[in-house]
Amino acid sequence: MVLQIGQKIKGETQNITFTVRKKLGEGTQGEVYLVEGGGGKFACKWYKLVQATGGQKSAIRALVRSGPPRGPSGNRFIWPLDLVASPGSSLFGYTMRLIDMDRFATLGEVQAHLKPVPSFSTLCTISYQLANSYRALHLNGYCYRDIADGNLMFDPHTGDVLICDNDNVGVNRQSHSQVWGTMEYMAPELIRGEKDPSTETDLHSLAVLLFHLWCWHHPLHGSMEFRFRVWDLPAKRKVYGEEPVFIFHPTDSRNRLPEDPDYATAKIRWAYCPPSLREMFTQAFTIGLADPKRRVTEGEWQREFLQLRDSIVSCTRCSAENFEEIGVSGSPCWHCRAPIPPHPKLAVRHSAGVHYLTLTEGAKILKRHLSTPWQEEEKETVIGEVVQHPQQPGVWGIRNLSSRPWKATTAGGEVLEIPPQKAVPLNPGFRILIEGAEVEIIP
Repeated sequence: MVLQIGQKIKGETQNITFTVRKKLGEGTQGEVYLVEGGGGKFACKWYKLVQATGGQKSAIRALVRSGPPRGPSGNRFIWPLDLVASPGSSLFGYTMRLIDMDRFATLGEVQAHLKPVPSFSTLCTISYQLANSYRALHLNGYCYRDIADGNLMFDPHTGDVLICDNDNVGVNRQSHSQVWGTMEYMAPELIRGEKDPSTETDLHSLAVLLFHLWCWHHPLHGSMEFRFRVWDLPAKRKVYGEEPVFIFHPTDSRNRLPEDPDYATAKIRWAYCPPSLREMFTQAFTIGLADPKRRVTEGEWQREFLQLRDSIVSCTRCSAENFEEIGVSGSPCWHCRAPIPPHPKLAVRHSAGVHYLTLTEGAKILKRHLSTPWQEEEKETVIGEVVQHPQQPGVWGIRNLSSRPWKATTAGGEVLEIPPQKAVPLNPGFRILIEGAEVEIIP
């Protein structure tokens, strides 16, 4: 039974009566409606008969009871709010937050140029937030089981992420699911029937989604896929499960990209990816294809995208964003080929290694730069900022925007105190003690 406009449905836990206002869309499992009740408007996913099983109803109840992971990482999930049913019907659904479809975009809309293409810095934010949210979900003992581009929406201007269709989330390696994933995102061992969905299979799906975001292509769609005349289930099983080969595999050339216009975008966008990101994708789709325990983790993706975002500089000629590599100077702009002048960097050493912040005009030192781990709610708190000397144009420093003084040591060993709102000169060799963390300005 489909829902009728004006029909009443009732929430099981919150006991709220909702009125169906209009149909918003339809998918494999059910239909989505705009409903109104409890003083607000919500979306309602209403299951089709074949999907409206007792097991699915129990799964939704469990998700409503547990709620999403806490904090910003959990708030990105469009989580089930309540189980809803209609009197006299065995069918059911669940309510969830409405999505602002004008603000948020799908990857397909971006690729079709219906929505703006995110900048590199925004793409880093999208990628970080994805890894961050799935990490929080996995730490809570859940696996998502259907990570795919169809379940992702993002603001192409800010990089804010929403993760949709969370009704297939389940306890890792325990709870049953009617959905095992979208085939092109499924791990090889799932396709071969060797394993059940888990956090390890989620890691493969996440890597595929991130590759799609950066390269607008599937990591296994190369010559092997190109040669199939019929893209049917046996063909997909071979490419995704039985003989998966990365299109940019460093030594195995069986699945290189063919010389065909439909594959040109992948080559171009792969070249845009900085070397460190290409290395991580290569790990994910070589070693990680065969050994689930050696897949790139969410934490590793998080660190990579935070580092990349902190390495972005703008070309002085065309303003295009470029990634400045550590130890490499004078690289040409990818867009106009003008040389990119080197910038000083802030090297922060902590337990997770060394993090580098490129010190461009207006660059901000954040809470997350100084220590790890950090509280998600505080990670973007501004501690300092690169500013120009008010009386001496061309002379730069880092202004103390914290509430406590800093101690700076010059290359010659002189110790300076930098009170709040004052700036330390942007001189290579300076070491600064900021809230217990020692950082160094390097060329």
